[in-house]
Amino acid sequence: MRSKTTIAALCVMAALFMTAQAGLSQQKAAEPGKFSALIEAKSTLCYPLDITFVRPAGAPKSNIPAAGFNHGPHASIACGECHHMWTGKGPVEACNTAGCHDALANRADDMAYFKAFHNKEAKMSCIGCHAKLNEELKEKGKEPLNIANCMTNICHGAAKK
Repeated sequence: MRSKTTIAALCVMAALFMTAQAGLSQQKAAEPGKFSALIEAKSTLCYPLDITFVRPAGAPKSNIPAAGFNHGPHASIACGECHHMWTGKGPVEACNTAGCHDALANRADDMAYFKAFHNKEAKMSCIGCHAKLNEELKEKGKEPLNIANCMTNICHGAAKK
């Protein structure tokens, strides 16, 4: 009795395996950069992890290295906190896209590309967010993030490595 059950189970497994193999051979290969044709993703999380900001053409020249950024440590922050013009549909546009921080030459302009990152008063600005975080860290007796001295801070100094 046991051997008949074992043989039946093996036959079923072999049939399933052959069916799966036939199905696999008929599947198209996924496009480069896409998920496997065998995966149905209900949602995805796609963003660059470790980046360096490249100054846009028209921005003032600087001896300060370009800023680096890693999304990993910021993953608990909603995308819209920084990408405040993003609707959640389509790609995230660059900060200097027309109608956003497109004032490149004048750093004092409220819509300056520079201020997208360096506005101490704006919570969606790197400096604004990190200044607020530093206040919280100091209250807890913890070491603040190095956001001073642009050449060696966590933003520009990290990008040189």
